[in-house]
Amino acid sequence: MKKIPLLLAAAGLVSGSAMAQTSVTIYGIVDTSIRYLSSDNAAGQKNFIVTNGAISNSRLGFKGSEDLGGGLKAIFRLENGFNSDNGGMASPGVLFSRQSYVGLSGSFGQVTVGRQQTPLFDLMADHFDPLTVGNYDQNAWMPAGATLVRNSNMLKYYGTFGGLAAGVSYAAGEKAGSVKLGSQIGGTLAYTAGPFAIGGGFQQTVSPTNSDWKDTAYNLSLSYTLGAAKLFGGYYRIKDSTGTTPAYFGVSNSVAAINGGIAGVERKDDAYFLGATYQATPAWSLTAAGYYDKSKNVTVATLGNLGDGTRYALVGVAEYALSKRTQVYGTVDYNKAKNAALSELVGKDSVTGVAVGIRHIF
Repeated sequence: MKKIPLLLAAAGLVSGSAMAQTSVTIYGIVDTSIRYLSSDNAAGQKNFIVTNGAISNSRLGFKGSEDLGGGLKAIFRLENGFNSDNGGMASPGVLFSRQSYVGLSGSFGQVTVGRQQTPLFDLMADHFDPLTVGNYDQNAWMPAGATLVRNSNMLKYYGTFGGLAAGVSYAAGEKAGSVKLGSQIGGTLAYTAGPFAIGGGFQQTVSPTNSDWKDTAYNLSLSYTLGAAKLFGGYYRIKDSTGTTPAYFGVSNSVAAINGGIAGVERKDDAYFLGATYQATPAWSLTAAGYYDKSKNVTVATLGNLGDGTRYALVGVAEYALSKRTQVYGTVDYNKAKNAALSELVGKDSVTGVAVGIRHIF
């Protein structure tokens, strides 16, 4: 077989790409804040930290498309999460921890395969969560724990049909001898009619070690736009026997976050949220949100079954746009827990956080 010189092959690829009308975009967010916490260790001591920002995790990404003709496009996205305070990777050892997928898009919608956000997370972050699933532990625990944010080895479809939008996904567990162990399925529907929108979803994740242990989440959400204001509300029902919910619901350094739950014991959560955003001026944007959860059979691996608990969080954010790409902001959040939910906080039964930050989008 005749070998093609490397430089000649590379030239051919470049030429073909140009003829096929390809586009590649480099994008990202650098979001850093200075934050005060009223309790940040088991002794309940205060702390000042420099950390990622209130709403947007810092990221660097590459996305692109190639026109294949007839309305069909090849697409890809590679997205790295990093910690802007120290330059380290958000997930050590994983280069593209946020997203890494390739697929096709056209009039039928979009089909992608690789590491991706779950459809339920897309629904909340893009449409119904007032904080777009903020990244501080103190304000992201409920939507992050319900949606599980993202998964690897995922085949995903998303399409819009007038006012109706649908998403469905399957993530392979990749366990030899079983297609069920470690797998995940999910689906969402959303309908928008003028200022009103309603949406909901289902997601089930199977334990990688026992097919009878599942983490199942249901959601129903609403939003309504009223002039410069937008109102949000929703409900989650979570049933988890995999032991993963405490790790998501627990804030940094909490017993729940560090140790996780006990697999085989089904935890149940009934969770509610309300919120609003208000564009006070072209530069000023205000957000308020409240989250409430009632939990049963709360377990922690090192402590056993702690029983039932309740927890709520109140969050406020004020953002000022210096330009289309740069914003400064201030945020305050308050968490309160009772009974078994105390394992999800650190040091005290209530934690207050206050921060100021700057975000640049490119």
